Amino acid sequence: MFGQHNLLAALFIIGSLIDFITGLRLVEVRIPNYVIKGSAAQLECLYDLDGEALYSVKWYKDGNEFYRYVPRDMPPAQTFLLPGVKVDLHNSSDAIVTLRDVNLQSAGRFRCEVSGEAPSFQTVTEHGDMVVVSLPDQGPPKISGGRPRYQTGDWVRINCTAGRSKPAVDLSWFVNGEAVEPQKLRKYDSIVSGREGLETSVLGLQFRVEQKHFRNGDMKLKCVASLSTLYWRSNEESVEGDRPQKAPVLESRETVYASNSRADPVQASKSDSLLLARAPSALLLVALAAVAALAGGGISVPQKSQSKNKDHQEDEKERKKQRKLEKNLNERVSGVELSELLASELLADFEGKSACQSSATRRQHRGLTVTAR
Repeated sequence: MFGQHNLLAALFIIGSLIDFITGLRLVEVRIPNYVIKGSAAQLECLYDLDGEALYSVKWYKDGNEFYRYVPRDMPPAQTFLLPGVKVDLHNSSDAIVTLRDVNLQSAGRFRCEVSGEAPSFQTVTEHGDMVVVSLPDQGPPKISGGRPRYQTGDWVRINCTAGRSKPAVDLSWFVNGEAVEPQKLRKYDSIVSGREGLETSVLGLQFRVEQKHFRNGDMKLKCVASLSTLYWRSNEESVEGDRPQKAPVLESRETVYASNSRADPVQASKSDSLLLARAPSALLLVALAAVAALAGGGISVPQKSQSKNKDHQEDEKERKKQRKLEKNLNERVSGVELSELLASELLADFEGKSACQSSATRRQHRGLTVTAR
């Protein structure tokens, strides 16, 4: 007798398991993890009746019913008021519920419950959480506290601040494209503001600059703000390494002249370079004029006493000019203008002397001709 009772109990358990396995079951419940504020959200509850009749499909948010679908009712779908939940009946059915214009109050835990008809009235249920996201109300994250230039050994102390959002965005730092080690980060609590409790994220970066941080003389500091797969923005600043500045070259004429006798290069001004370029030509003209003057003074031709006195006076003037020229040449010349003026004066003297010499020669020939007669 006892054995028969055990057999019946076993058969009952097996039958119940068979009914459970072959009866109503939930295939999948799809609830979006993140939904952007102001958009629509679609909740799905997929089930398999396995030959049973459907009695009802009910949806709950945080334990409160807001949607019911009963096939034998007219109309089969009905909604219940709940803060933050606006059901779009035209786009809802037994398997899908569409929420429109979601806001921050729409976030929470959503549960689907499916029940079969009599006589089993089998019920299956599943839930999921939905987060409503309010994206940052500003542009990309802002970097503050930095300097345009850093030297090896300097400390970098900067902050990255994202715009207000819900929930707070995740911030991360990169140096030259590489993620920063956690020990160099400075984490701060989010700043909550406004009626909706929007949060502002701030993440600091602090490290000592090393030579390896500079790539081609630059160091790139990048901050990335992200929120799941819905939001990703970045901001990057490029800072330069401080290079030693060369002292400005301040040189006088003596510096330019001295550079001709030194091995180290010296920058010269444009006018000094022009002076050096024209100096050989000017000196050549001076030398030619001097030679011509000496040659002219050395010609001795028998003339009348009056002509000799006049030539003697001209020779004396020529010697004075020659001494003046030598004195001027020994002094410092400042600029191209004086050299050109000197060259012009020498050329004029040379032409004048040549004219005088030609005149004296003609007078000499006339005198010789008269004597011969």
